[in-house]
Amino acid sequence: MTVQAVILSGGAGERAFPLSASKPKPMFELLGRPLLAYVIDNLSAAGIRDVIIVTGPDSHEIRDYFGDGGSLGAQIRYTTQEQPLGMANALKAAEQLLEDRFFMLNGNDVFEPHLLSKVLEKAEQSGGDMVLVGREMDQPWKFGVFEFTNDKVTAVVEKPPMGQEPSNIVVVGVYFFSRLIFDYIDRTPLSNYQLEAAYQGLIDEGNVEFVPYDGVFESFKYPWDLLTINEHLMARFITGPRISQQAKISDRAVIDGNVIIEDGVRVLENAVVRGPAYIGANSVIGNNVLIWNHTSIAANSVVGFSSEIKRSLIASNCWIHMAYVGDSIISENCSLGAGTITANYRFDEGHVTVDVGGEPISSGSDKLGAIMGPDCKTGCNATLMPGVKVGPHSIVGPGVVLRDDLPPDSLILGPAPYTTTENVIELSAEAKEHKMKTLRERTRSESET
Repeated sequence: MTVQAVILSGGAGERAFPLSASKPKPMFELLGRPLLAYVIDNLSAAGIRDVIIVTGPDSHEIRDYFGDGGSLGAQIRYTTQEQPLGMANALKAAEQLLEDRFFMLNGNDVFEPHLLSKVLEKAEQSGGDMVLVGREMDQPWKFGVFEFTNDKVTAVVEKPPMGQEPSNIVVVGVYFFSRLIFDYIDRTPLSNYQLEAAYQGLIDEGNVEFVPYDGVFESFKYPWDLLTINEHLMARFITGPRISQQAKISDRAVIDGNVIIEDGVRVLENAVVRGPAYIGANSVIGNNVLIWNHTSIAANSVVGFSSEIKRSLIASNCWIHMAYVGDSIISENCSLGAGTITANYRFDEGHVTVDVGGEPISSGSDKLGAIMGPDCKTGCNATLMPGVKVGPHSIVGPGVVLRDDLPPDSLILGPAPYTTTENVIELSAEAKEHKMKTLRERTRSESET
């Protein structure tokens, strides 16, 4: 059976702001690779190499990175969803490239490779037009929930009221369709749930197969989802220590447990890297630094003297100066001044809430620090309270205690009461690159002497 795959990667990503401000969600890197690469890996492992990626209008980053897919053992073609009008509309953008039967996946979901093989097996056995996947969840009211009659799927109920769920089995975002789905989409009005309404027509005709799944499935919808996804990827891919021969590790540094250290990394005296952890190429881990508990440092970043990084994601080209970063996500080209603290725990020990589109949303965790967009800075002794977001190209001034989200392109200065103005200071990636080059040359000459 010839099977294609459509990967939806064109959504606006508004709930993931500020991490989605400068790149599509599927291009956020974990363990040195974008999320979308792991989805394509899973398809290749299942023997599916004819891949169509649906992107938004500004898709150059995805196209530039993946090209024709040859490096991943796939044949990739692209199509564009001109406006973010939902999953059904995105799927329609790929209609002319699809032949018969195909998977539909999201480019920012993480799941176990064997799931695709299970769905393929069910599709081959039944010869039907749709296979849906379900998984038991503790809080099913947050999702689309399956309704069953005599063990057959009879409906999917979207986000039912708590206590009125028809089951505790929710829809997992791995779909298998034939081209018949387009007939149902065409006769279904545009809405947020157009796809679900369309495939309900196939369910009503009894034209659906169901695959139960109890493995890992995580989706990058909100910023903090990345911390959980990172843990799953580390459990899967960091199963032992792997230190590049091109890395330079001080004899007085401690590398403990399952740690990946890439080419060109420098780890200086008395630093401790405790796995699982990932250190990207050409990064520098300074003296007395502690990195631990599922921390990922991307390429070309510097973690300076006496900093502690715990269960956090630090993107590329970041500089961290004698700071504490806990349960936080820091985007590329950011600089944290000496004494910066990302507070990550509430006094009442409750779940940390985050403002998403003006609505407080629980992160589901009692530990969550800051969420920082690209090209940001903090001054000395700045404190970012649990769950605050810093918009792209913004500065948190020295001594500021940031209790509320800082909008993009903003500068907040003390003393209290703080003043917030437009940020007109240029935060140059080129300047960071020059500093990084200087640091590498200095540490190289020190090691040679």
